Amino acid sequence: MIAQVPEQFIAAQKAGVDALFGFLNAAYPGVEKLVDLNVQAAKASLAENHAVLVEAVSAKDPQSLLELQRRQTTLTNEKAQVYWRHVNEVVTETRSQLLAQSQKQVSEYVREAQALADNLGKNAPMQSGTFAAFWSKSFEAMRDAGAAFQQQTMDATREAVEVVDKARKVVTAKA
Repeated sequence: MIAQVPEQFIAAQKAGVDALFGFLNAAYPGVEKLVDLNVQAAKASLAENHAVLVEAVSAKDPQSLLELQRRQTTLTNEKAQVYWRHVNEVVTETRSQLLAQSQKQVSEYVREAQALADNLGKNAPMQSGTFAAFWSKSFEAMRDAGAAFQQQTMDATREAVEVVDKARKVVTAKA
């Protein structure tokens, strides 16, 4: 029935909006974890810098200052490596969630769009000759385009994940 078409169109649009918000909701916990990690790192850094400053001011000779500097350099490198490992864990977890969410949402959106196209194809306004063939072929093309869109979206998502992985590996290697 033609009356179902607006309902299916609305359902397809809702699926698109749900996909966007699903993607944002999947990304938000990762951002939140990174913010928490940075706040913790800043607090720890302030406390440690205060302790180092107190120790530096109370140093009795240049040798103890040099020892303090050497020790702090080693600790700073170790802490940077731990920090970037945590960042790597958060990014990896978030990446996995985003990939799963995007696959789910794109599949749902394409399914809804294809259902709309199928319904429109079955309910051509006039079932006569050339127009009916045109109508049917148009909606077959629409279904094919939906499938192609889904494949392109999944390919783009995989490429984005690869870019994030490469950037993560570069940052982790430098830390």
